Amino acid sequence: MRNKIITVLLIIFITGISNAQEVKVYALRDAIIEAFKNNSELVNARHDLMKSQYKVTESYNEGLIPTLSLSSTYTRAFKKQVFDIFGQKFEIGTDNSITTALQLTQAIPFLGNPIFSGIRIAEYYRKLSEENILAIETKIATDVKKSFLNVLLLKDIVEVNKKALNNTVENLSIVEIRYRNGTVTEFDYLRAKVKVATIKPNLTQAENNLTLSKKSLKNTIGLKTDEEIDIVGSLIYDSTEFLKTQDEIIEEIASNNVNIRLLNISKDINSELIEVDDANFLPKLYLFGQYALTANENDGRSITRYRYYNAINAGIGLNWTFNLFTNPYKKQQSVLDLKKTDEQIYDLKEKLKIQASSILLRMEDAKNRIIAQNETVKLAERGYELAVTSFKSGVLNQIDVLDAELMLTQSRLALLQAIFDYQTAKSELEGLLEIK
Repeated sequence: MRNKIITVLLIIFITGISNAQEVKVYALRDAIIEAFKNNSELVNARHDLMKSQYKVTESYNEGLIPTLSLSSTYTRAFKKQVFDIFGQKFEIGTDNSITTALQLTQAIPFLGNPIFSGIRIAEYYRKLSEENILAIETKIATDVKKSFLNVLLLKDIVEVNKKALNNTVENLSIVEIRYRNGTVTEFDYLRAKVKVATIKPNLTQAENNLTLSKKSLKNTIGLKTDEEIDIVGSLIYDSTEFLKTQDEIIEEIASNNVNIRLLNISKDINSELIEVDDANFLPKLYLFGQYALTANENDGRSITRYRYYNAINAGIGLNWTFNLFTNPYKKQQSVLDLKKTDEQIYDLKEKLKIQASSILLRMEDAKNRIIAQNETVKLAERGYELAVTSFKSGVLNQIDVLDAELMLTQSRLALLQAIFDYQTAKSELEGLLEIK
């Protein structure tokens, strides 16, 4: 029997350890790094970067390295061509013909061959892929920060509600003693009990919201396991200011935000495409060299005894396609794409200025509320202490204690909300500045 009890206790102990190990704790930086690993969009963006790097190499090889081709043909003449000269017929050719040619072709990067434009376009697409990765990483970091801050806020809200519940329970115990002693009315006693019953659902709701916020953070990080997560950190006012003025911050965002850089690269691509369209009006020059091995034999000779003759030649070629009815319209489309990109850049800059200004105003407003609420919390804490002391001494009524406790709870929640608003706005501003 004793052994069975020990076994059961061991199982309970091990199970408890196992359950404890299922909760994974994250700091903010760890959560962001984990999100980088798990985000499918970011993984695909990195694959696109690898593809663009291969495309750059392909463009160099295709434009600057000669093309080498090998061809071989065998021809069987079932009926030869016949010439009739003064009534006498002559057959032309042989029964069997084999031709093998090795040809080298190299486009000349001049006139109609915009080879370097093609290479630059490939480089621009590589830069697009790199900037796209930065944009996705910045968005992921901002989303994780905001979700992380939401968990911190709700954890503190739970603590505030716990303190409020403890205060009301302590007040109820005092009122109950005085009610039994006949120094307070039954109405006061019932009011104290109702206050406790009122705060308990608030605490339960706050705890439920905290659980949901952790699940939301887990989803933002991209965790696909069933393990529970928790976080470390505190929702505090980070008074660290940006070194630049508000105007400088707005200008930096409007001129150097990653989305602006993406559009500028698209503009460079459109400019190069116009150069390519211009090149389509011009002839294309190329160099070539060929080594040919041929054999022409009739059926009377075995294939192993065919006589092969070689020839070597080289030269320069020209290819000029007169697409006079398509090239002008194709170029106009590229020109319109360039103008469209210019308009998109201007529009995005204006929107970024408005967005940055709005965030900075929210930060300033939250900062002022934090300063004011800090003082309010101190006053409310002192007021609650005085109310409790005075109530115990019989100077104040219970309603004064309840009012003081309500004011203290509300001021604490207001301070937490102000800090949360400031830190959330700050994380959005860091996102625009690409601070991860």
